[in-house]
Amino acid sequence: MIIKKKRINSLSCLNHVEEGKNLMMVLRDAARFKGILVKLGFSEDLIEGERVLPSMLNPTLKRNAEPFYIKDKTKPKEQYTQTLWWTRHEWAGRGETIEVTDFVTIPRERYARIKFEPYSVELFLKYDEQGQLMVMTDFISYCHDNEKLLINTINIFLTNFEECEILTENFENVMPTRTIKLNWEVLPSGDYPWKRIQDDLQKVSAKSSKTAKKLLIDKCEFINSFQPDFRAYGKSGFHGYVIFGFMHRNIYVLESVYPNNATYVFGKNWEELSKLTKAEILKENLQDVRIIHNNNWQQEIRDLLEVA
Repeated sequence: MIIKKKRINSLSCLNHVEEGKNLMMVLRDAARFKGILVKLGFSEDLIEGERVLPSMLNPTLKRNAEPFYIKDKTKPKEQYTQTLWWTRHEWAGRGETIEVTDFVTIPRERYARIKFEPYSVELFLKYDEQGQLMVMTDFISYCHDNEKLLINTINIFLTNFEECEILTENFENVMPTRTIKLNWEVLPSGDYPWKRIQDDLQKVSAKSSKTAKKLLIDKCEFINSFQPDFRAYGKSGFHGYVIFGFMHRNIYVLESVYPNNATYVFGKNWEELSKLTKAEILKENLQDVRIIHNNNWQQEIRDLLEVA
């Protein structure tokens, strides 16, 4: 069946589908939308097998790529702290002030929040027997537990293309024969001056607040001082993430421009790590170490990366 709308709010259109049936979302003749596909993260060449976590072009895609929260007004408000990169004037004596810029931590209050992990649905390309381009998802089981996942996935297609076809069988006939992951850009091995890396990080964090940008650059500069073997920048739905690889020690340090208040450390090799979905990377049980962004952060990074 084909849905042609701007979005859906329920799965009433799939009431006829048997519980437990595997579904695949598809866009046929996708070359019509080449401009949008490139914005989502695919290459200009639209090669069969390309696979991306799509860029966060709208709220539906953001829920697919980043953790999101819903206020829980049934619970008392909670205390939290917010870190800001703040320029202000302080008294210097004798009626004079000086301009000071540094990080400040401000206590605040908010409604309790329920956290949801990103849906992490990736899109891939396939050409059919007639040579027409298709955009597709992996299959998703039609069941109550996947209701919100299915709604959001269908809305990825509708909010970008206003069209989504639902396949219920013959998946084998449409799966690509190879996969080309486009979620990470790995810089070639070699020494890079910090200025070049800093310029890259400025681009990575271009749309972030000045506080988030400053936090990312400062922490990446410190990690980079331990001379990683390579650096990788997230693309598409991984945009805003940076990995420093210490391959000879099988240590991979993940930093992000998003305010998750921690540095993630993985012990997998790069080939394994690069295949993980966004949700898998953010799951706390897959990280070997999680270093909280606090006053002890530098020492913990030093203990991890410093070679005796």
